Formats: sequence, C-alpha cells, structure tokens
Amino acid sequence: MSQRNLLLLLATGVITYACYLRAEQNPYARYVAAGYSVIDRWSLVDTPDQELFEGAMEGMVRALKQRGDEYSAFVNEAHREEFREDMRQEFGGVGVHFRFLGEPPLPTVISPPAPGTPAFAAGIQAGDRILEIADSPTAGMTISQVLSRVRGLVGELVSLTIEREAEPEPITVSLVRQVITVESIFGDIRDEEGDWQYRLSQDPRIGYVRIDKFGDKSVAELTLVLAGLQGAPYGKTDSPESVQALILDMRDNSGGALDAAVGISDLFLRAGLPIVTTRGRDRTARDRFVATGRTGYTKISLVVLLNNESASASEIVAACLQDHGRAIVVGQRSYGKGTVQRVMRVESGRSLLKLTSATYWRPNGQNIHRMADAIEADSWGVKPDPGFEVLLDRQEYLQWRQYRDRRELLGDHRSTELVEQLDREFGALPAAFRDRALERAVEYLQKKLQPQ
Repeated sequence: MSQRNLLLLLATGVITYACYLRAEQNPYARYVAAGYSVIDRWSLVDTPDQELFEGAMEGMVRALKQRGDEYSAFVNEAHREEFREDMRQEFGGVGVHFRFLGEPPLPTVISPPAPGTPAFAAGIQAGDRILEIADSPTAGMTISQVLSRVRGLVGELVSLTIEREAEPEPITVSLVRQVITVESIFGDIRDEEGDWQYRLSQDPRIGYVRIDKFGDKSVAELTLVLAGLQGAPYGKTDSPESVQALILDMRDNSGGALDAAVGISDLFLRAGLPIVTTRGRDRTARDRFVATGRTGYTKISLVVLLNNESASASEIVAACLQDHGRAIVVGQRSYGKGTVQRVMRVESGRSLLKLTSATYWRPNGQNIHRMADAIEADSWGVKPDPGFEVLLDRQEYLQWRQYRDRRELLGDHRSTELVEQLDREFGALPAAFRDRALERAVEYLQKKLQPQ
C-alpha cells in the first residue's frame, strides 16, 4: 500500500471515529429514536411512520423558528417538486398565466401565451376564463389546486374548458404538456407580439431590466438581454446602437439562489473585486465570492431600484454594486434578510430541509440581516444613496403594484376587455399616477449621459 493511500485510510478512520464519538456525546439523537419506538409500539392511535417522521422534522424546524430563524423549512414529498420547479424555473405545463377574476372568481388568463407553448398553439387568449380542468370545475378551487391540475408530466394530455366573451358557448381544448420555462428577467413593457421591450420608450439610450427572482436560469437570461441591448459584439458599449445606461429594478424581489446573485453581480464588476462573503455560526468566513471580470459590462452606468420588499439575493446584488461605486441605489431601504439557506436532501431525496446555515456580508464588511430587535438606526438592509430615497406610503405602493401589473399586459394602458375587468376587480388606477422611483432613476441617468 502506498504512503498516500495509507494516509487516506487513516484519515478516513479518524473522521469516522470522530463522528461516532459526536453521536455518542449527544444523547438526544438516541432519545428521538427511543421516542419514536415507544410511540410506534404503544400509542393508541396507529400513525403511519411517514407522518411521525414529518412531525419530528417540522417540530425541530419550529424550534429553530422560536430561536429567531424564520427562514428554515421542511419540504415534504408532496411539495418537493413545486419547490424545485421554482428554483429550476421550469415545469411540465401548458404556458398560461392566470389570476382569479370575476364572479364567481375563476382562473382568468391575464397575458398572451408565449409563442411555442401549448397554450399558444391552441389559441388561448388573454381574458379567457377557465371553467374546467380535465372535467373538474374550477369554481371554488384554490391557486394551488389549479396549478396541480394544469401542471404535470411532460407529454401528457390535459383539457381546458374556457369561456370567451366573443363565443356563445364554452370551448374545450386539449393540450399536451411540455417543459415551460419561467421568466425571471422582465422588460419595461410588452410589444404587440407580447415580447418584452428592454429599452425605455422615453429614452432608448437607457435599458430597463426587472429581475423578478434569482433562479437557475437568471444569469443566462440577463446575459442574453444585455447582449441584445448592446446591438454589437458581446460586452462592447461603443456601438451607436448600444444602450449607455441600465436600470436594474429589483423592487418586490424576495431573493432566490445565491449563485444567481453572485453571477449577476459579476456581470458588472472588474476582476478581483469581492462580491459577498458568507460566515457560519462561529462568524468565521466560510465562502468568499470574487468577481471574474470576464464579461465587459464594467463601465455602463447603473441604477438599482429597491423597496422595502427587496430581500436576500437582491440585497446582495444591490449592496455589492453600491459598495464598489458601480450603481446608485434609488427607492427605499431594503428588507434586511442576510441569511443563507442550504437545501439538503432528506429521506434519500424524497423530502428536503431548507436550513439557515450562514449569514452573508457585503463588501464593506457589514451584515445586511435585520435582527428581531433591530432599530431604524442599525446598519441592516441596503439604503438608497443620499438624495435618492423615494418613500411610498401603503396606498402609493398598492397603486405601483397595480401599475406594474398593467404594464405586463399586452398593450399597456389600452382599453382592452381584460384591463377593464381588472379595473372592475381591483379598482381603476389613477390617471395621474407616476412611478416616482423610476422617474428619479431616469432623471439621474439622463443628467449623467448628457449631451445627447
């Protein structure tokens, strides 16, 4: 046996013995097993092993929450795929976006299906009301129940019975589920074909990108959008067709994958600059992410839009770009979620444990996380740059949400039947409404870009 293999064998033995000693020193693992055995044998109520296991996992997570960890969670087998789909940004479906509207409330298609989806091929239109899914009436269903019936295995048939205002009778269409990719990068407004426009109509020199979530495909999506905005070879900004400035709108973005936040930050930084550092329970550095400088978008002028619902991964990007002087932050102070959740397989992968395992720290050395007893004067979250705070009260925030929803519909504020239906359901948007944070960002960038 070589010396290398002998050392490897000895190291393995030491680690195994250390794990054994640790288990022996913590008797609670034995107590839990003993408690399960007692319940399994003597309980009057015959409870399935799976339910006992899930109860134990949920109980341990509940204890974490009582100690201040509000983000750890146990994901059982029934919700595992839904959780994974959200991060992968893809699922088996038909490609419809719906919202409950009307009386009785029914799932109503709120935007035109994307080309290439089963819904597009079947002629589904914005405004269609879904009466039945696979012969099951949708009246009284919850969103989860609708999704569980529309989504499913790729290649399987699903039937939708729809009500359309222009048709006298309901229409039933059969669709074959296929892989549907969920967008995470949106533009300013959709054009007549339903495609996002990533340049501001009031000033095409300025690009606008709204990051809805940080998923597995977000970096690739944004990279493709940026290349299109350059109108030139990848990463070059000296073309007349290139945008000269970019707005990253992360308002209401609750976060997502750490890798996606690091990858998006990396697009705008020169090599060697720190992006974010994670630290474990003992506060020592665990992982340190540094920019690669491979992309070439290091000089384009940037503005980041935040509000008090911007959290986690969106705060990583905003803090990083702000600390390195790459972006001005406009809007409101962010939420203050500075913890990292690691997803671990349980039951051989049948269920998942999303466990808070570290905190993340911005390049200036501050932890973004807002503790339970934090006060306004503490350093949590990401604050707008001086002179760029745009505060919204509750009413203006709700109006902004309404305004943003309208811009996701085909035709913006045109008087379509669907927009009128939304107005009846949620109230009409004031004609004088202005997105003040976006206006402030545009004003700053236009001054920076002058003369034209």
